[in-house]
Amino acid sequence: MRVVAPTDLLLDAADVLDAIRDDVVVIGAVAVHVALDGQDVALTPTRDVDAGVATEAVAHVVAHLEDHGLRRSELAHERSFTWVRNDLKVQLLRPFHPFPKGPARGLPVSNLVTELTDHRVLVAFEGKPDHGRFWAASPAALVALKEAAFGRTRPSGESVDRDFSDAVVLLDRLGAEIAAEVDVVPQMRGRVVRAAERLLDEEEAVAAAARELVRTGQEESQRTAQATVRRTARRFIRRFDTPPASGDEDSRD
Repeated sequence: MRVVAPTDLLLDAADVLDAIRDDVVVIGAVAVHVALDGQDVALTPTRDVDAGVATEAVAHVVAHLEDHGLRRSELAHERSFTWVRNDLKVQLLRPFHPFPKGPARGLPVSNLVTELTDHRVLVAFEGKPDHGRFWAASPAALVALKEAAFGRTRPSGESVDRDFSDAVVLLDRLGAEIAAEVDVVPQMRGRVVRAAERLLDEEEAVAAAARELVRTGQEESQRTAQATVRRTARRFIRRFDTPPASGDEDSRD
């Protein structure tokens, strides 16, 4: 259980998802917010709730959303997978299925959704710490999801730099937790290590992460931000090498 301070977005997400919490796992910005609660990190504001759903559960989940007043988006590029109520958006994705039916046919596909059952945390709010409201992807799963999305663009063609910077911040602030989670899970371990390697070695990944860190005020310049990105990636990769004698992870850099 992860107990977090409730925000308007988290409360709205819980209101919509509480009754179907075992059918969906929240990913994206809301899950990042949950993972980094209390870390004093500047995150890009959003009203989007992204959720992974088993293909067989899509029809039930969509019916629930529509019973709660959400309607399909009127925007052509997202209509097939997005439901809207006022300024709240719920966007669904599913794993691959050879013969999806009904609303499942229009959803984006990510086979990482099938792994979320083993990499998720139940979210509760301060004041009611024993009342789990919805499941959110674990920090390790979030890094894996972000890495899978590296290089995606918005309908306008603009690069989504936030995918890169979110991975950096998660690895920086929650590196020990992520390493512990994947220590005996080779498949997920490979995914998060690959994310760190790309943030260390790929120039565009480093530049994109740095741009968003500067934009959100977490770094003062592109140069210092790129140094932070590489330092964070290097430090995380070294967690799987021989630990430092001092016990201070920063002594490895």
